[in-house]
Amino acid sequence: MSLDLLAPQEGSLDKVGDKTQLLGCFDPQVLTFIEALSNSLLTSNTAKYHPELVALGFWLRASNIKNMQKMKPSGLLKPLGWVVHFTPANVDTMFIYSWICSLLMGNHNVIRVATKTSALKSCLLDILKQLFARPEFTLLGQHNLFVHYDKHAHYSATLSLQADARVIWGGDESVNAIRQLPCKPRNRDISFADRYSAALVAGESCTQSQNVEQLADLFWRDTKPYNQQACSSPKVIFWLGETRYLPDFLNALDNLASKQASSITHKNNQLINLQLVKSHQQNSQTLLNNRICALAISSLDSQLMEWHAGENVIYIRQIDNLESLQNESSEKLQTLSYWGIDKDRLLKQIGSESILGIDRIVPLGQALDFEPIWDSYDLFSQLSRTIRFS
Repeated sequence: MSLDLLAPQEGSLDKVGDKTQLLGCFDPQVLTFIEALSNSLLTSNTAKYHPELVALGFWLRASNIKNMQKMKPSGLLKPLGWVVHFTPANVDTMFIYSWICSLLMGNHNVIRVATKTSALKSCLLDILKQLFARPEFTLLGQHNLFVHYDKHAHYSATLSLQADARVIWGGDESVNAIRQLPCKPRNRDISFADRYSAALVAGESCTQSQNVEQLADLFWRDTKPYNQQACSSPKVIFWLGETRYLPDFLNALDNLASKQASSITHKNNQLINLQLVKSHQQNSQTLLNNRICALAISSLDSQLMEWHAGENVIYIRQIDNLESLQNESSEKLQTLSYWGIDKDRLLKQIGSESILGIDRIVPLGQALDFEPIWDSYDLFSQLSRTIRFS
């Protein structure tokens, strides 16, 4: 399979590799382009049907980029040069976030987009092509190529040899395959491999139906996009203490899920997940099996997470105290969203040396909000170099 250029329509790898035209960090030209991209996403008649693109448009707003500028490293910064992004197949917009961070640092970029097509991805690429065709962004387009090719093709090896950094999104197997490809001695690898996320809910804070519906709305905000496939979407709920309102919460969540289209495949995948869990933990209980499939589990282990494929399946792990988290967390636990619990109390417990994993702690409803510090990587630092004067 050949290398197909998705955006811009006119571009070449030779121009991407021309480091004589690297921009500075947070260059005005880049900021103007990002603002135009944000406006296009927020005003497009097609993008409005894709909540993920609307969310991306808000994330790209000038005010948010200005706040992110405060997070860049101090000192004299220079771009690394050429950054190659290997993107995931299950989260259509994720490649944009790492690309924007690299673009803000002044790098030239090649983004290998997964060959799996979707209406969302097509809409996004069409908007990028339109922007790169504008005279003021033509040069920027020449230094930022969106391509796709079969993953078994030789292009990954070719790109890796020329890259100054590789941003690798995917499962453990895919990440390891890319990392084994020869690269420059000083190449930087930023690997986003298999992770999962969880929510911590204090049952004692559920006091009335309005309260429970708010909880369901926030949880749904973190799980509806990407079919719960994003690494930061909670697949597990640690339900702390009182369980009186747990059934009400699940029913409220099911009502939200009923507003979106379902399919036989969706239900079959839920059923397979349910049967696998029950064969593994015979004392597990089905709390709800409708649009939402909720399973009460006796313990959380790696096997359960391997079987979890999204599809609105939720593992419920009831815990009596915060100290129990140390027995439930693992190195693969990325984001812990919390609701109804004192922040200081939570931070004190998470600070325990016995707690594994957890790179982010955010309020429920903000799990998908991308930040330049992700999976403990400071992307601005990783995608730039600092010149030290003494």
